[in-house]
Amino acid sequence: MSPRQIRITVGITAAVVLCWLSAPYWGSNGGDDLPVSVAPLSFDGEQAYQTAREFVTKNPKRVLGSLEARQATGFIQDKLIRLGYQVSFRHFDALIAGRRQVGRNILAFRAGAVPETLAAVAHYDTARTTVEGAMDDGAGVGVLLELGRVFAASPMRRSVLLIATDGEEWGMLGAADIAAYYPERSRIAAVLSLDGVTIGELAAFRLDSDGQRSGYSPAWLRRIASGAAAAQGLPVLAASGFQEDLQRAIELSRTDQGPFLTAGIPAINLGSESVDEARVREVYHSAADTITNLKASSVGQYGAAAERILRSIDELPAIPAAAGNAFRWRNDTFVAGRAMTVLHCLAFLPFLVVLYFGWLRYRSSLTAEATLREAAFFLSWLAPLGLMYSMILFCRLMRLLPQNSFNPGPLKDPMLENPAWGVVLAIVGGAAVVGTGLHFLTRYLTRGQPRSFGASRTVLSFFLLAVVLIALLFSPYWATTFLALPALVWATVERGRSPGRRVAGALAILAAGLGFYAAVFFSERSLGTDAGWDLLWYAVLGLSNGMLQWKGYFLAASAVVLGLRFLSLQVSRLNASSLPGAPGRGREPHQPA
Repeated sequence: MSPRQIRITVGITAAVVLCWLSAPYWGSNGGDDLPVSVAPLSFDGEQAYQTAREFVTKNPKRVLGSLEARQATGFIQDKLIRLGYQVSFRHFDALIAGRRQVGRNILAFRAGAVPETLAAVAHYDTARTTVEGAMDDGAGVGVLLELGRVFAASPMRRSVLLIATDGEEWGMLGAADIAAYYPERSRIAAVLSLDGVTIGELAAFRLDSDGQRSGYSPAWLRRIASGAAAAQGLPVLAASGFQEDLQRAIELSRTDQGPFLTAGIPAINLGSESVDEARVREVYHSAADTITNLKASSVGQYGAAAERILRSIDELPAIPAAAGNAFRWRNDTFVAGRAMTVLHCLAFLPFLVVLYFGWLRYRSSLTAEATLREAAFFLSWLAPLGLMYSMILFCRLMRLLPQNSFNPGPLKDPMLENPAWGVVLAIVGGAAVVGTGLHFLTRYLTRGQPRSFGASRTVLSFFLLAVVLIALLFSPYWATTFLALPALVWATVERGRSPGRRVAGALAILAAGLGFYAAVFFSERSLGTDAGWDLLWYAVLGLSNGMLQWKGYFLAASAVVLGLRFLSLQVSRLNASSLPGAPGRGREPHQPA
């Protein structure tokens, strides 16, 4: 680009950055802090703890579809019937490790003065590696039953629905069934998920707001939940800024609020952090997750926060509107959903400017031949990734991969701890062989054709524009997180004449994938600090079972292919005419790939 074009691009980029930084001022969704209930709390932490102890010791292995899980539902049913609730069951089918299982949700209803319903949800099932499952989530069941006692003795104005879900460990299957098929789901005004009470002393509460594939907790619910939890004297942790941006881009919840948000029902999860998080990671989904690790005082703090959240919502004269899916910038600052849409579009404005300048400069070189050449390389590199996806589905059909309804499996499950590396290597190796063959075939078919670096880069930038537009329709957060920086950098970086400048350009192209690297890092951390290459196995199972959507896969694959092609152009060998001091220096070389 010319110096003038560089100044224009830098100026527009600075203006876009300024728009983002000032968004809390011009794009605020407004909304005051909602009042927190000051009503006396009746939650008895000791009683909730003893209920949880009885529940997990009588039913220590509550794996979905097992006899013991059925017995556990009887325990919960008896407790709720004695409290005067109308108890019913909902059954759903699930595919777990290739076998059909039947899950059972327990629903307890108590009518209020108004038809709107407030729901509290805790899952009672355990992972296959867990004994007792006190932290995850026997304590949540104890809290749920104690809340049932509290609201029976001191009714709320709105109706109460207490739900003990099954199948949470396999992808919130029970909650998904309620959110999709419960006949009275339209009456549910808000859902509080109780997952879960951590071991030892509580250090903080944690609010989870991400939906399962779509949806996010509305600002009003996050505000009131945060204020009510903070009233218990502990810090409240909640996603904001880049962390929330990543959650919205990936759209995979880990707790039961997710399916309700997908169905458009306001929901949030109340979690907790321990003063000893290292111990939590050891205990989680293990035989050590027993009731002896929990403290009645911690259960009491958690349950009191849950009661205050529900009473605060109940005291609202009317449930607020969702306010356009506002984005939490930081602390109590929220940016309206419409403002975020504007920001997502503005994020690609510098890229469009660079693309326009590239078209002006190289339009004479943008021949059909050049376009077909880059299209051939793009498709030849994308094809093996498409083949990889097809092979994953084929291996699932042939039962070479574990089959589940949704989730690849709970963390620490043998299904995840023992990858079928032979199958994975066959899938990756087969795709690599086909990809290599297609690449050299494309090179052979396009041999001898003149190529302009600038023209090739501009053609690739137009391909990237198409990917960006599709991504914005698919998920604006995904598009901005993973494509905004690459689009600007890849379309801007020039191929220097010296090896040092070419290396610097290549490093800039690689560095532009910061959002992708962050997503991989946080995904690896969520699976365990030593997950390593098991993350690849998890991704294969996620694609096989449908947890990872095919649209997201092919968008990501297209972006990766384009990035590699930009990198290839940057590091490709130059003709002698382009070297320093060589004849014709200053003109763009034409060369074969």
